[in-house]
Amino acid sequence: MMLPMSSTNQDLRCPGFCDCRFPSSIDVANHKGNIPDMVTCRCGEDSGNGLQWQWHKDDVSDAHIVGRNIIFHPTYSQGTAIARGEQPLQHDKVHFWEMRVITALAGTDVMFGIGTDNVNLEQFKFHFVSALGTNAQSWGYSYNGKIQHCGDQLPYGQKFSQGCLVGIFLDRTRGHLEFYLNRRSLGVAYTNIPTDPHVKIYPMVCSTAAKSVIRLINSTSQPATLQLRAFQSLVKHPEKLEELRQMPGLKSIMKSYWFLAPPVRFSRSSTDHELDLGDEAVLSSSKLRLGRKQKYRECDDVNIDEEEDLYANAHKIPLRRSDSGDEEYAASIHEFCDEYFHYLL
Repeated sequence: MMLPMSSTNQDLRCPGFCDCRFPSSIDVANHKGNIPDMVTCRCGEDSGNGLQWQWHKDDVSDAHIVGRNIIFHPTYSQGTAIARGEQPLQHDKVHFWEMRVITALAGTDVMFGIGTDNVNLEQFKFHFVSALGTNAQSWGYSYNGKIQHCGDQLPYGQKFSQGCLVGIFLDRTRGHLEFYLNRRSLGVAYTNIPTDPHVKIYPMVCSTAAKSVIRLINSTSQPATLQLRAFQSLVKHPEKLEELRQMPGLKSIMKSYWFLAPPVRFSRSSTDHELDLGDEAVLSSSKLRLGRKQKYRECDDVNIDEEEDLYANAHKIPLRRSDSGDEEYAASIHEFCDEYFHYLL
């Protein structure tokens, strides 16, 4: 008999973006039709400028594309499926896209990120792994709150699951990659994204979990102009930004750059568990002590009481391992969840 994950782990997960109803794991497991049709929520989908790209359809992959939705392992899971965007992200632009988590997440890993055209989408078809970031060709953000590149996992943000919005901001001109959770920035995760125009980079999502569904709700790309950089600076001054929103002549421009200051959470439950800066930017582990200095892996000191340092370097704070063996237990449970339907927990 499979044991459920502890309630402590569930409590640490980020609440959903809105209060809309989402199907339970048992409902999803028993559903015979199209799983995305079970969700009528459209919260946040009117914020952007539509979709400027779609997911790439691959008849061989176990990631089935149905419109804006990716249905991973629609029957059962025997490994890791990777889906990517249909076109590379241009080198002279900034890109932002946003995905809604339709089903409850469990298992070895579900990751969001980017990868080059050298990523083999079928490499882990029969292996349960955290696929994005296993080598130098991809960068990933896990539902467990960690980021990964070159096989190196680092704590970065809060754990999340069903109902959450995961946003990705890629500045190809500067080589910066940043993730958002429910439209709150988690800080710059990586600054080593190739800026070479000859390197093709694609949006990617991977999952080991059977019947897991991810929906693309917004995708936009904008030239990296002086105007855009000016708006990036204004985002740090909300009162000035609000004044600009009242000017009729700037409404269309503000609409183009909506992702720089997106509307935040709708969920009432998220206000009940409102997080301070330290909780939001650092791993949701109660064992992290936020009130004192810690060290980067590069051995530089970080004062996490300072907002800028916290957001810029949160992913460099080392993860403290539990002496109780909880991580090993969770890993074994995840493998069962992948193949034998976590919906029956």
